[in-house]
Amino acid sequence: MKRIVLDFDNTMGVPGCDVDDALALIYLLGNPQACTVEAVCTSYGNSDLATVDANTRRLFAEWGLDLPIHRGAEGPGQAESDAARFLAEACAAEPGCLSILVTGSTTNLLGAVAHDPRFFENVAEIVFMGGVTRSLVINGRIMNELNLSCDPAATLAALASSAPKTIATSQNCLAAHVTREAFETAFAPDSWLARAIDYWFDDMGRRYAWDGFAVWDQVAAAALIKPDLFDPETYPVVLDERFLSVGLLERAWDGAPQANIQAPRIKDAALYLQDALAGWKRGCERLGLA
Repeated sequence: MKRIVLDFDNTMGVPGCDVDDALALIYLLGNPQACTVEAVCTSYGNSDLATVDANTRRLFAEWGLDLPIHRGAEGPGQAESDAARFLAEACAAEPGCLSILVTGSTTNLLGAVAHDPRFFENVAEIVFMGGVTRSLVINGRIMNELNLSCDPAATLAALASSAPKTIATSQNCLAAHVTREAFETAFAPDSWLARAIDYWFDDMGRRYAWDGFAVWDQVAAAALIKPDLFDPETYPVVLDERFLSVGLLERAWDGAPQANIQAPRIKDAALYLQDALAGWKRGCERLGLA
């Protein structure tokens, strides 16, 4: 049973912004036998912090979800925030017990270190969604990395730390692709979730001529609680802010500053999608979302 703090840049329902952070949370809520979500921290990334925080509180009120929300940093290098204090204090109170799932910018982590230098030693593990191992090209169009690159100094500190680190890289998330047709095998077009994410199917079609979208952040959530869905891979990446400023996770060579990461790959895309849809359905049922 994983005890999770979700540090995310949730923008489900914000025009022009991604829906996958909320999908990751709904998935976690739909797997109560595998995890509990103890709190969320808001971060910038998909949008500015004010938009993300307000949107998260709006969504939780709509869901009737009584889960603590801790407001994060507004930008890179900001150490002081409610989220940073919470992360530092919660992990210090129970060393080795809390898993941190980071699906937005990484600034709140470095802020936690400012409050407690032993923060990275106190976490059970950190699971990230983000990073590219090469240019991320969708139908001939380059998609920018928007998580690890937001605050390369904070990302560098996290990757260089002693905490166990797993990263659902952008390339490894591509197999987690859901089309509208596949989604409608589990959700009626007039269901709450179908209505909530319909705009994102349209948006991805316009931007990338993509039939559907990758559920990036939900991959990191699944890697945390259902590792059997993945083939594990561990390798060293270069620790350099210049590379991380564009989210590049370059495999390290001898002599380069480096740290090992786990970068799991989805074993079976069809089986993975089946599990994701089932998790979202159970999560919606738990929230009473028809």
